[in-house]
Amino acid sequence: MDEQSADRLRVASPALPIRLASEHVRAVAIVDLDNTLIRGSYLFHFGVTLVRKRMLSPRPLLPFLFDELRYVHQRDERAGMPQRISECVLGLVRGQDQAELMTMCRRFVAASLDRVVVREVLDAIVDLQDLGIPVYIATASPQELADAVADQLGLAGAIGTVSEVNGGRYTGHLASPIAHGAEKLRRVTELFHSIGADPTLSWAFSDSVNDLALLESVGWPVAVNADSRLREIAADNSWLVIDSASPGRPPGSPSVSIRPDWSALRPRSGRPRSKAVR
Repeated sequence: MDEQSADRLRVASPALPIRLASEHVRAVAIVDLDNTLIRGSYLFHFGVTLVRKRMLSPRPLLPFLFDELRYVHQRDERAGMPQRISECVLGLVRGQDQAELMTMCRRFVAASLDRVVVREVLDAIVDLQDLGIPVYIATASPQELADAVADQLGLAGAIGTVSEVNGGRYTGHLASPIAHGAEKLRRVTELFHSIGADPTLSWAFSDSVNDLALLESVGWPVAVNADSRLREIAADNSWLVIDSASPGRPPGSPSVSIRPDWSALRPRSGRPRSKAVR
């Protein structure tokens, strides 16, 4: 990454949170990683990099190639995709040194983030940080990768899937469930409680209907490069939409690339409930 690109990505750390209602009420922003802040699966990108460096055989990644192409170009996450990728990665890192992998993740993010980041979402992050809104990543990707992205962008923190470590080495097992769907919502809710954040004053950005409950739990849901079901729900409920005009946009879908005046937005009273039929 050249110095100019690096400068664009080194966003200043969040300032003190804006006081939207009182000194004890805070707004935060939760941003999904894969196909939201990053085009495609960042874990898949990481695996490809390891293959190119001849640190990993391409064979374990081949089953996920079709899933990745479908994910990026059709905006469709196949059922069980996070579980399958996580199980694959756990097997590959079994016995590996955690400190070495964390260093590798940081180097990978520093070299690749500028190439795969969704600029419209990065713009929104910068705008929210300028308002003093802390921004957190919440993703099914490994905690080490989520932390590296959060550090690179100067975010407040990250929620990711945590692998079990014993004696500084990975055991090949999860320490807790994959941070996906209901588990991601549970951990985000815990975060809100731990820092005293008010969900009704907060934002959530996601591409997938799998995060519908998370999007419904905040005052400002934002659909980013959304799958077909989430696009319909967002339209029905007048949610904010970011469409980065990627080449894989489904034919006939509208091109919407927005940079709202975040400071002019005010949370709605109560939490939005979608019109989606469960």
